[in-house]
Amino acid sequence: MTIKTGFTRREILTGTAGAAVAVSAGALAGCFPGVGGQWPDAGPDAAADAASSCGCTPPDAGPTGDEPKSPVVGTSPVATVQRDDSIDSKGKSLGQAQLDATQSMVDALLSSLAGGAANPWPTLIPSIGACTRVGIKVNCLNSFFPTSPAVVRAIIASLITKQGICPSNILVWDRRLDELNSAWKNSMPLLQGAQLVGTVNSTTDTGGPGYTAPWGKIGGSTPRLSRILTELTDVTINCPVLKTHGQSGITAALKNVYGVIDIPGNYHEALLQTALPEIYRIPQICNSIKLTVVDALQAVTSGDTADRPTMTPGRIFASLDPLALDCYAYDLINQLRAVRKQSAVEAGMVSWIDYAHQLGLGAKEYTLADAGSADTAVDGGGMDGAIDLTI
Repeated sequence: MTIKTGFTRREILTGTAGAAVAVSAGALAGCFPGVGGQWPDAGPDAAADAASSCGCTPPDAGPTGDEPKSPVVGTSPVATVQRDDSIDSKGKSLGQAQLDATQSMVDALLSSLAGGAANPWPTLIPSIGACTRVGIKVNCLNSFFPTSPAVVRAIIASLITKQGICPSNILVWDRRLDELNSAWKNSMPLLQGAQLVGTVNSTTDTGGPGYTAPWGKIGGSTPRLSRILTELTDVTINCPVLKTHGQSGITAALKNVYGVIDIPGNYHEALLQTALPEIYRIPQICNSIKLTVVDALQAVTSGDTADRPTMTPGRIFASLDPLALDCYAYDLINQLRAVRKQSAVEAGMVSWIDYAHQLGLGAKEYTLADAGSADTAVDGGGMDGAIDLTI
């Protein structure tokens, strides 16, 4: 008997691989809240034909490479940009003025990180070409605080206009399609032809690309990886939101990969400080993620995963180095907390940073590339208290 370990893009997106890619409903229910969902209106056939419609014949395989092995010495650049007009008085960024401001911010940010290049993509992702399949891994766990559609729209526009990426070769994704649909329900035109895809459709509908076979053992469990990352895309742009977390201290680059695996609930509590870097270090994950862009237009600076944003920094920052970026995120969170006369996030909650450095995931020191803001005068924006981000 021959066992098939991989599937074509068409098989995954159309469901031909159904039984093999399905994850048990019981396993999913232990991690996720129960909400229904469905595939985007474009349908799975349109998704499967994306490559041919672009005139491309990409391989049915994702990123490959070895895991990091030794600590990174020195500093890495982190680019940052801030504009108050990126957020309106209700804490949203969907008006045309805010969309325009966010586009300018992202364009300036990427150019700054690429040393001033008008087209930043060949510098940021040297392997990129017109037929590269790009995944944008967002965070829609919290319906009050998903990755801003304005930020994702700006990244998509840059990929299309500056690099010539075919829109249907861009997948905006997270763990569940129903969460994505809820977060983007009034914002689908902002995708500009890119596809919205969940690893599974919902807790009760395991249709969708699904997860790989167990990767290996971490912390006594065997995580599976999203096939969106391993087989449907060539490179990933990590696009988390900025927030505090009751166990990891902060959420930014590394923590966002919990949405790549099927059992994130297994890697909290005592395991988190070691498991978080070990999950990011999985070769398919760390070799896929080429760039991280953090949406800090809004931020949770005192709360946990499910809380509403508490401040509006009006900021976006990015780096090719996920660990240097997380070190900046930690410093920024603490500066924002100081504005409210709050104590810093406890250093013990981010001891995973030291372990990540030991594993070679990046540098612990960073240099800031200012793309249009004054980081020496961090403020909390004009909003105070909780903000409803349901859109």
